[in-house]
Amino acid sequence: MLVVALALATMPASAQNVFQRLDLDKLRLEGIGVVVGPVSPSTIVSAQSYGIQADYGEIAPHLRIGFSGSFWNSRFDDKTVARFITQLEQSLSNPEDSIKFNRVKISTISIEADLRYTPTGAHAAVQPYVGGGLGLHIVNAESRLIRNTFVESALDNIGAGISALAGVAILPTHRVSVSVEARYTVLGTIRFGTVRAGGMFHFSRPTHPRVTTP
Repeated sequence: MLVVALALATMPASAQNVFQRLDLDKLRLEGIGVVVGPVSPSTIVSAQSYGIQADYGEIAPHLRIGFSGSFWNSRFDDKTVARFITQLEQSLSNPEDSIKFNRVKISTISIEADLRYTPTGAHAAVQPYVGGGLGLHIVNAESRLIRNTFVESALDNIGAGISALAGVAILPTHRVSVSVEARYTVLGTIRFGTVRAGGMFHFSRPTHPRVTTP
C-alpha cells in the first residue's frame, strides 16, 4: 500500500484519474471453482491439467480480476530425448560407447492472476471474455539421464510467465456458472496451450443492477 501511495503521489494528474477509475476497494472473493482440461506444451507429451479458480469481481466496468492455480505432469517426447542422446554420443571418445535411453519427466505448478474484459454486463446469461495474465510457474524435471547435471538445473525453474486467454462463461443459475477457456502461456523456453472447462460457485452476485445515490 505504501508503494501504491508513493506511486500515486508522483503520477501526473491524468494518470491518477485513470488509476482512480479502477475501484480496487470492490475486490473481494465472489466465487470459487475448479477447472480441468488438456495442456499441449512444445516438445512435451500432451497431458491433463487440474486447477482451481477464484473470481474477485470487477475493478472497472467490464473488467474483472481472477486468480487460478493449476498443475500438470508429463514428459518430454521420445524424439526430443533421442535427439539429445544422439548429440551426446557424438561427443564420446569411444564410438562403441552408448548412452542408455531414459525418459525425462516434467511437472509444472502455476499460480496466475488474470485481467478479463467482458463486453456483456455482469447480469448476462452468456459472458464471452478475452484477457491476459501474469503467473508464477514452478517447473521440475526428473530423469536419471540428466540427474545432477547442468541440464537438470536449467530445466528446473521458478519464474514468471505471461498468458493470453479467451473464453465464455454461461450462468444457468444465479449462483453457478460453467465456462470454457483457451489459454496460451509463454514461460522461458516452455510454451503451452491449454483448454480448460470448469464450474464456479458464486458467493455473491447481484441479481439487479446497482443503483447509486448522489
